Amino acid sequence: MGPERPVAQITKLAVERYQQYLADTVGDAATRVEALKVFLTDLKTKKLTDTNLGAGLRVRRKGGSAQARREEAAVLELTREGLEQLHAELQHLETEVAPAVREDLAAAYQDRDFRENAPYDEAKRRMGEVQGQMDRLKSQIKAARVVERESSNERVGLGSKVVLRDLQFDEELDYVLVGPGEVDTRNQRISIQSPVGSALKDRAVGAIVEVDIPSGKARYRIEKIEHAG
Repeated sequence: MGPERPVAQITKLAVERYQQYLADTVGDAATRVEALKVFLTDLKTKKLTDTNLGAGLRVRRKGGSAQARREEAAVLELTREGLEQLHAELQHLETEVAPAVREDLAAAYQDRDFRENAPYDEAKRRMGEVQGQMDRLKSQIKAARVVERESSNERVGLGSKVVLRDLQFDEELDYVLVGPGEVDTRNQRISIQSPVGSALKDRAVGAIVEVDIPSGKARYRIEKIEHAG
């Protein structure tokens, strides 16, 4: 919403649409939704909003077995640029971020009273978070298959810019489908493996697609397909 908009102007509809946006473009958005729910609940606790705007948010985490998740991520299509970005991010974590966190953890460990050692707990939490990010990137790189950007305007593919019509709210949306290393939701660059990306892949202009969202299903009609370049 931006720093210039008072929280009192946030509506339940806006919150619902934002959760739908996360579900559409990010995929497993449980962490973001959970943080948003905490934030909105805190606003009500501090009496900055009249109602708890986060009451209707539902945190849904991916289910299924570990084997099913591995099979789902067996092949990861992305561009050469996207693969290079994944490698760069992994290198940054391994050579700069992780060593700094380990130093913080070692320094906090010197205080042996772990019962009230908040810096130690925070450093330990952060180390687990960084390790998880590195493991995720390694898995994505291992599963990567480099493909060329789609140059056709006939079918949706990697690199396509797609103009959609939200059939529920009669709004026009546009997304560029990219690989995981190139996602930038602020600029409508979403993963081709996100719920919306997966539903749009290989579809043509005029097709109507349905996407599972927390409140049910969203329906979109493909209005236009362009080559994003």
